[in-house]
Amino acid sequence: MSLLPRHFFCSLTLLTAGLLSVSSAEAQQMYYPFSDRVPPGYTAEMMARVRQDDPYYLQPIRIELPSEGTVAIYSANPEPSAVLAAPALASVNPGHLYRLRVADMPELPGVELYPSIEILDRLHPPVGRTLNYPIPIVLTKDDLEAAANGQLVTRVVYLEEPQLAATQDPLRRDIPISVPQGANALEEAERLGRPMVIVRIGGRTPTAMNTPISFFGTGGAVDLGKSVPVNAGVARLSNKPRQQAAGVVQRTQN
Repeated sequence: MSLLPRHFFCSLTLLTAGLLSVSSAEAQQMYYPFSDRVPPGYTAEMMARVRQDDPYYLQPIRIELPSEGTVAIYSANPEPSAVLAAPALASVNPGHLYRLRVADMPELPGVELYPSIEILDRLHPPVGRTLNYPIPIVLTKDDLEAAANGQLVTRVVYLEEPQLAATQDPLRRDIPISVPQGANALEEAERLGRPMVIVRIGGRTPTAMNTPISFFGTGGAVDLGKSVPVNAGVARLSNKPRQQAAGVVQRTQN
């Protein structure tokens, strides 16, 4: 993920008094109230209620395919809000679910897939530099092939804590951490940093007659605005070569 100065990062406290009740006997077993397994869109909505951020804030995202291809972005409408060449650059509302259509990929000729992206949180960049800090959503060849073969791949993109970030990796990296099918990928991402986006990549496709409108998202805004530079957002956190980047917690299931 694009880097921000250290003081722009703060922990998101999700375990509030209204969401968590712990007895003295359970003091060592903290309950995490959110999950990537609930219906798509629910977690983003609940997190938005907890944070009470500006609901109209537009968070830049950058959707990357293995190489070339097109990305359509849907928001509660069977007609796409935008159809873009990869990497697709847009700004969206945290707290909402969006549907994508990825196609025209030379690695998967003739294949169309419809991943969903659930925007959990936003970044807090310096004033006037919002577009310099998009959240990278990387759809890898392996993930797309797994979805085309009938599997469901769930990824949670999180912003690393500076204390946990690796010291020698490149600025832009995408190193999935796999979790078992029974694990809560969102809870693991919270342990490692700040969850930003849940990406679900499966083989489900819409049909003209039987697809509910909810399949296409929850109605958040889509703004193309100005282009976000691919190499934007590089900022040194200290004199040491330690960087803060996007991590991914991933689960694949049949």
